[in-house]
Amino acid sequence: MKKRRLLRARAQNFLIGELICELGFIDLESLRLAEKELSKSPGSRMGELLIKMNLINDRELAQALSEQLNKPLAHIDIDMIDKNITGKFSNKFLRQNLIIPYEENKAHVLVLTSDPLNNRAIQEVEEQLKKSATIFMAAESTMVSLIEKLTLTKQGNESSEGQHISEIVDSVLLAAIRDNASDIHLEPLMDLMRVRFRMDGVLIHKMDIPREASKRVVTRLKILSEMDISDTRTHQDGRISQVIGDIEVDFRVSTYVTIYGENLVMRVLRRDGGLKSIEQIHMDRGILERFKHDALDVPTGVIIITGPTGSGKTTTLYSAVDYLNRPTTKIITLEDPVEYVIDGIMQCSVDENVGRSFSESLKSVVRQDPDIIVLGEIRDTNSASVAVQAALTGHKVLTTFHTEDSIGGLLRLIDMGVETFLISSTVVSILAQRLIRTICPDCRQPYMPNKRIAHLVGFDDETLRNHTFYRGTCYGTGYHGRTALHELLVLNEAVRSAIIAQEPSHVVRKISCESTDLLSLMENGLYKVLEGETTIEEVYRIAPRAVSSRSVADIIRIMGDENER
Repeated sequence: MKKRRLLRARAQNFLIGELICELGFIDLESLRLAEKELSKSPGSRMGELLIKMNLINDRELAQALSEQLNKPLAHIDIDMIDKNITGKFSNKFLRQNLIIPYEENKAHVLVLTSDPLNNRAIQEVEEQLKKSATIFMAAESTMVSLIEKLTLTKQGNESSEGQHISEIVDSVLLAAIRDNASDIHLEPLMDLMRVRFRMDGVLIHKMDIPREASKRVVTRLKILSEMDISDTRTHQDGRISQVIGDIEVDFRVSTYVTIYGENLVMRVLRRDGGLKSIEQIHMDRGILERFKHDALDVPTGVIIITGPTGSGKTTTLYSAVDYLNRPTTKIITLEDPVEYVIDGIMQCSVDENVGRSFSESLKSVVRQDPDIIVLGEIRDTNSASVAVQAALTGHKVLTTFHTEDSIGGLLRLIDMGVETFLISSTVVSILAQRLIRTICPDCRQPYMPNKRIAHLVGFDDETLRNHTFYRGTCYGTGYHGRTALHELLVLNEAVRSAIIAQEPSHVVRKISCESTDLLSLMENGLYKVLEGETTIEEVYRIAPRAVSSRSVADIIRIMGDENER
């Protein structure tokens, strides 16, 4: 902290590259490499070059510029912006200059920008409003997102005056991509249609569409999804494939008939995210080593990744497939749809329209002489039976499942009618997971958590006294991005015997914890709180309740033991 204060006092004496290095965002070797590249590109800016080289992100650049220019970082939400002020400037001006005048008094206007050196744009704001500008900074991605939201709001308000519906639809889709939303919700209410995005697992209200325009918006999206627009009384499903900006995106679209009209939800499937390696899925090192060596490297058997919709199962599944992808191994997949293309494996996408159904494709997969079979999801008794039978005949099977936790995955297989002796002899491991929000690094500060919630999560008073806990304090959520919680069950003889005996779930969990060092999702969340990645309140919100007799010291010890393996 003392070093940070000294840096802040002397920041204006540093070149931006040197300051970024001093702040710890890059090392000296990376700075020298960037300086060499900068010498080849006269007129380029060091900060932009570092971003282009993937050495820093725009938030880190904004923080460094804030220190260097003594311009404070501001955390502004769309509701804090005075639309009467922004309405005096064209969307083109705001977008080209990444500048938003958002509040004013008699003498001054508060201006948010990612480029405080853009004097021409700042001067234009001052001349237009006839007031002196006070500059605040934000990351470029934040500015782009805010300006898109402003555009959406303006178009929504103008739609009743004949604004073209396709422009509203395009703006909604573009804003969802800009905000890295996982889902778009268009919800009909009595007087309007509410638009919300799911971001970092939480629904955020974005805009309202007047009721008279809402039906035409839904109709436009149904046309794009190849649904029956004349049918407004039954639920429908469809799909859209579009290029938004320069990004290829698939949208899974679903309508649900309500008393006020059709509720429309779109799952956003970006193709630019890229395949993540198994080292990039935010799995703690000890759990990762066990997952690789005690599960994925086992020659045969069923490996199940489980969790609710939106918990990151598919990302983990593909990273596991990438880990197993070798020239000597034949991997065949059956997916709905193929979300990541992996070179070297045979991928098949279900298409009911051409007779390539899930059940029919399952029969063909086992005739293709695979070493590893990847089923996008266990849907029913038939697919569960195929997975088990394939494992019995010497194949390795990877698949996903919708259950609450790892023990729930075992019980769901039993409930589907799969014999317990088959489960115990074929299932190698079950990995349960959740995605949980991480603390915003720009506004991370120590705090004392709510004692009642801390006790419910598993912290005792001694731990609360002896550890420092953090949370974000910026306007809005205080979170930025997500990490993953994992619960890895690797079956051993004690667990297999409990399955065959059809012991209740709490007994199977007790045996698993005692004999396999199983850490629950909540215990893994507790560990991430101690590491300063997330908050106690977020773990309490996300992780399934699991009764644990372990102390905090035991959890740290187990994670420590795993890290030494």
